[in-house]
Amino acid sequence: MTGGAARELLAYGGLPEASVTQGRLPLPDADLTLGNGLRVVVCSAPVVPLVEIRLTVPYAATAPGEVAHCQLLAGLLLSGTVHRGTGDHDAAAAAHGATLDASADARKLTVTGHTMADGLSAVLALLAGALAAPQPAEEALASERERLARRIRLATHQPAALAQHALLRRRYGEERAARWQPTPEQAAACTRDDLARLHARHLGARGAVLVLVGDLEPAQAVAMATELFGAWEPGPEGDVPEVPPWFPGGPLRQVDRPGAVQSVIRLAAPALPRTDPGYPALHLAQLVFGGSFASRLVTRLREDKGYAYQLGSGVESVPGTSTLMVEADTAAEHTVAALAVIREELERMAADPPSARETDAARRYATGSTATAMSSPGALASGLANLLHVGVGADWLHNWGPLLDGVSHDQVGEAARRFFRPADFTGVVVADGTAVAPLRRGATGELTF
Repeated sequence: MTGGAARELLAYGGLPEASVTQGRLPLPDADLTLGNGLRVVVCSAPVVPLVEIRLTVPYAATAPGEVAHCQLLAGLLLSGTVHRGTGDHDAAAAAHGATLDASADARKLTVTGHTMADGLSAVLALLAGALAAPQPAEEALASERERLARRIRLATHQPAALAQHALLRRRYGEERAARWQPTPEQAAACTRDDLARLHARHLGARGAVLVLVGDLEPAQAVAMATELFGAWEPGPEGDVPEVPPWFPGGPLRQVDRPGAVQSVIRLAAPALPRTDPGYPALHLAQLVFGGSFASRLVTRLREDKGYAYQLGSGVESVPGTSTLMVEADTAAEHTVAALAVIREELERMAADPPSARETDAARRYATGSTATAMSSPGALASGLANLLHVGVGADWLHNWGPLLDGVSHDQVGEAARRFFRPADFTGVVVADGTAVAPLRRGATGELTF
């Protein structure tokens, strides 16, 4: 390990004994960036003799089809290399009690897995080899093409997926939605040459993050990562996810689902990125609104009215920005009434901002739920990887409690007034036409909200 890496080591414990000091999650023991641009974050948590592995490789999809091809590449990444066939690769992982799975979305490729602690070096070597020289057999490519195309096709018939895709188009337009949404045809048309070009363009070390959490010695883990991943090519510069643009509020769009007995409501408004100093106040405000079981929206829409059985709010974060989301699934006959209640509760956030009691309850919920959610090495590894991907520091989880404690009641009220205006929201409703007929604006497919 270099002197620079040694200076980056942070003396702090791991997850055992709750690994929490006054409710604070642990700081990483190491956080450094190798010469090729790979960031390595290590956290000692000797709960059981396992090490959790998370690798995130961000990329920018610039043309239709690239996301489908990246998903195909992820599905084949661990199926064989120049030096190992599929069976050899799986046997080598199994010999160390290891599992590794790869997936991809519109902004990143992710590898998730774990290994017995004494097999960490060998399993990281397997992963490094797969990243450097994936070479799936032709029959594996054909099988994965068919599987991915089928999976995408099936998803397009699910109400939640229909709503997600329609909301993406509503927020960002057809061109961006086409780049970010894979299609079965794109998956089926992918060739080995397409994968080779994609690998050269997107699967570089620059900007990637490797997170290791578990029964490990930090300095040794850093040395392993440096040795095994140091030769990984950086890849082209500038291959970073696009920051989605601001989008305006406006009428909702109906997605027709004839005969549907339930309606799927999805609303969205621009919000603050997690890196913004105002984000903690926004988070507390959305917990009061709809982000917890005791929230205003849940109490009114489910407990009082009985209109919705699945609902809530949350902040969807991607690199550089966030979106405030409101979701509800309701019986078709309650669709109009449920939308009216959602609007009333949004308006009430400004007219009757969160009280001191509501703010304090949200603060306790936010602190406790985060500590509980991150209580295992696997959850901590995934949490760190996801947060680092959206641009916050490795100390974000450690400092989350104090950040929330520093938010005043007035700041939460200001966030409520600023981000919960109904006019700032747009959205979609997947429903039978009769369920939203009173809201329809002519023959445009738009709905009044």
